[in-house]
Amino acid sequence: MDGAGTTEPDERGESGEPVRTSGSARPGDSGGGASRRLLGVLAGSTLLQWLGGFAIAPILPLYLADHDVSVAGVGVVMSAFFLGALLSQYVAGRLAGLHGHRPVLLAGLATYAAGCAGLFVTEGVLASSALRVLQGAGAGAFEVATLTAVAVKVAPSARGRAFSAVYTGQLLGVTLGPVLGGFAGVEHMRELFLAGGAAAVLASIPVLWMLPSAGGSRGVAGTAALASTTGDRTGPVRASTEGLAAEGMITPAAGSGRPGRPGPGRPGVTWLLTPGVVGLLLCGASGGFAAGVYETCWSLLMRREGVSVELTGLTFTLFGLPYLLFAWPAGQLADRLDRRALIVVAALLRSVALVSYPMLHSLSIILVVGCLEAVVLAVINPAEQSLLAQEGAASGATGRAQGLFATVRTATTVLAALVSGAIFAVDHRLPFVLAGLLVVVVTLSLPVLWRDLVGSARPARAAEGS
Repeated sequence: MDGAGTTEPDERGESGEPVRTSGSARPGDSGGGASRRLLGVLAGSTLLQWLGGFAIAPILPLYLADHDVSVAGVGVVMSAFFLGALLSQYVAGRLAGLHGHRPVLLAGLATYAAGCAGLFVTEGVLASSALRVLQGAGAGAFEVATLTAVAVKVAPSARGRAFSAVYTGQLLGVTLGPVLGGFAGVEHMRELFLAGGAAAVLASIPVLWMLPSAGGSRGVAGTAALASTTGDRTGPVRASTEGLAAEGMITPAAGSGRPGRPGPGRPGVTWLLTPGVVGLLLCGASGGFAAGVYETCWSLLMRREGVSVELTGLTFTLFGLPYLLFAWPAGQLADRLDRRALIVVAALLRSVALVSYPMLHSLSIILVVGCLEAVVLAVINPAEQSLLAQEGAASGATGRAQGLFATVRTATTVLAALVSGAIFAVDHRLPFVLAGLLVVVVTLSLPVLWRDLVGSARPARAAEGS
């Protein structure tokens, strides 16, 4: 694989058809530079998209309530966004795996911008819900394509930090967007819709100009070269199970549904729903349910406690700041320590925060708990995504794994956003308590599901040092 003119062997795409990657590493290639450029573009575009989205999201429930929409109706409109994401994410993962992440990124941003423009010119629960579905479909496709690009292009030993870079872009948007929305106020909501669409258009510019048109995980010239120069011997998303086993990234075992075992009816392609992936899907489901509760109930809880619109936006900002400060160290932890242990401990701590919010009646204490939850979430996200990339590569289906994880997470977000408004009207504490209990139940099941999962990014190196 080192000599000029060496031809890489045929590999299998997600469809099972042969795909040839062209070229091997050349002396002048800079896989590290390509990875840094990719992460810069993805983090910057993510920042812009989330900046526009979170200028809208925190005050949209208040805008709807001020326009005589019931609490249940608020839940319908807020959940419509996640319904759109639910409908698009698995398809986006498949398309990113088959055709590359760049067209999916651009299509997602264009769809989101179209939804924002529609909200500017129309009103009403039904119309708003339909356009929120469009927004969610675009945002969901964009997120899945972003995470798939990182999973495919970045070496396993650096994925924790790479995913942290993307989540840093998200949290910068979460931090700054609510400040802009809070200062604009509910009376300028329609202008915020336009601003959100404009931010999505701006986010598409670096994707269009700086990413190669043939990017992604299938039929990509130079993917093998990038894998070689970055030290990622797993190669593209279609890496063989044998190569991953040699790296120590999976543990082949006999029996159906385990890594290294071909899936039913698809010779040579491993079964995606391994116990490791099932545990990750449960994590996505519990995290998605918590996100849905926050989406519908957080602003309503703050209003119940007498918090102004401006300070409600500030709570989102003060949640994002500690995440930003801890994102890089958290990514390093995910690359160096056992990711399974990080997720279990951090998730249990998060459940305490979830249950405590409606019991607290001091804004300062709520903000302190929120800061602590942000740090915990900064640990959970890169650890989960790194394990998901590892297990998806073991099955030869990184795009499908990312799409499935996002779909499950979004499905529970839709459910929570839809029902939590009505539950909040009965008892304001109940949605948060239910979300916390779900996190606890899922977390207690993880040690059983993940007992055979390799939790460290570099187990082989650890073994050599022992």
